[in-house]
Amino acid sequence: MQNLIFGPIISRRFGYSLGIDLSPNTKQCNFDCLYCELQGAKPQDSMREVIPAYEYVDSISRYLASNPKQKIDVLTFTANGEPTLYPHLLELIKTLKPSLPPHIKTLILSNGSLFWQQSVREALLEFDMVKFSLDSLNPRTFARIDRPHKSLHLESIKKGIATFATEFTQKTNGKLIGEILLLKGVNDTSAHAKELAQFLSRIPISRLDIGTLDRPPAHKATPLSIKEIETFVSYFEGLCVYIPRRASQDSNIPKRTLNKEELIQTLSMRPLTLEDMQALFCDNTLALADTLTKSHILKWEQVGNIAFLCPTNSTTKVLF
Repeated sequence: MQNLIFGPIISRRFGYSLGIDLSPNTKQCNFDCLYCELQGAKPQDSMREVIPAYEYVDSISRYLASNPKQKIDVLTFTANGEPTLYPHLLELIKTLKPSLPPHIKTLILSNGSLFWQQSVREALLEFDMVKFSLDSLNPRTFARIDRPHKSLHLESIKKGIATFATEFTQKTNGKLIGEILLLKGVNDTSAHAKELAQFLSRIPISRLDIGTLDRPPAHKATPLSIKEIETFVSYFEGLCVYIPRRASQDSNIPKRTLNKEELIQTLSMRPLTLEDMQALFCDNTLALADTLTKSHILKWEQVGNIAFLCPTNSTTKVLF
């Protein structure tokens, strides 16, 4: 059981998470990303080692029954690799989900590479939250950073993500979350930002996480600074963008003072987290934001474990 599930761990982005590892014994992935924290391995287009769905259902059910007081916000389906390669994903989620307490949500962390497959989309529609990664829309950069299996093509991946985003928001109340991981000198230019922003602003995602290396990677790669990430993020107007921060990284950033109109305009362009607000603005502006929230001019919107502040009458394309 301990090989199949892990945690719970506290996730800043999703709360108390109990992990479900769909490839617990070896890396099985159709990417071999430069930034992967797992040991490098040749990409594969299917799982060679597959654990039956009933073993997961039994392990999860026994864990929940044995730990009734354990705080769990979300069951996070992941893998030492790509979880949508797991061939019994639909069977697993459809069997398991009806037995879960209503407060426990289901989440899958995917690289988005197989969303063009109808069988994968059918399984993903059963999840409460789906997170996918999309590091570049430039074919050469995509090949360089994600190092995909030869059967994968960027245009198919792009169309698959767009198709699933529409299906997911039309057929469910789920949250679709995108993620971009930036590497210095690889996918961090303004051209990359503009191309990704243009595509992602046209599909209904609830949140976009943009970050950089935080753990030692399997391959040689260099992270960006918070300032460099902020510059990249400036192109993503109208989207709820979450940037993982550490207090020490923000200590030298000058904090701004905004009046009411400036604050509303800023939040109309891009909703901000409390972490963002505290890093960017002085105490007077934070107090103003609190006042405007109490007056219902601004509002907090929750996506996963992250809340974003935006105008109450916001016309952004983000779906909450």
